[in-house]
Amino acid sequence: MLDVVRRRSTILAVLLSVTALALAACGTDDGDSSSGDGGGSASGGSDASARTVLDNGRTYTVEDIKSTGAKTPKQYDVADLPGAVDAWNALLSQKEYEARFYASHADAVSMGTSWAESVSGEDAVVVGDDVIWDEGAKDRRQCNRSVAHSGCNYTARYGDFVILGNMILLCEGKDSEEALNTCAAMTDLMG
Repeated sequence: MLDVVRRRSTILAVLLSVTALALAACGTDDGDSSSGDGGGSASGGSDASARTVLDNGRTYTVEDIKSTGAKTPKQYDVADLPGAVDAWNALLSQKEYEARFYASHADAVSMGTSWAESVSGEDAVVVGDDVIWDEGAKDRRQCNRSVAHSGCNYTARYGDFVILGNMILLCEGKDSEEALNTCAAMTDLMG
């Protein structure tokens, strides 16, 4: 029980630090304040996300995802995802995730960040010719039907993502805050 309290306290401290960094970055015209220096940092984009980027020294695999009780119904072919060594679709507590694994934290940050940003958040590209990685593209979008018409308005399933060690975890949510809470639900279980 004490370990759970310590882990949650550590996560809360990291999130508070990330939020403080994100607020400090507001007002700059630099769209990316993340760093690969091994500490927690924030990436401030147009939505002022409080994304967690943390090199905790761990090397994650799909087994870490499965250890949470998540189902992993699909493994993606990563041949066209630069630097990635593995990627999976996962389901936990009726929420969807996409876990992308890299050889190192530095690779995840340098090669994976822009690819994850392109399919998450308000400005995500989830349909059409501008989708930069086709593998699993239909899993990264959801249909939001308007009352005015019967067609689909496709939006991003993943509101945001976190980078922990060598893993990028895209998390379901209507916005960054909800998605980061979804991410925390998974990462808390990984220990």
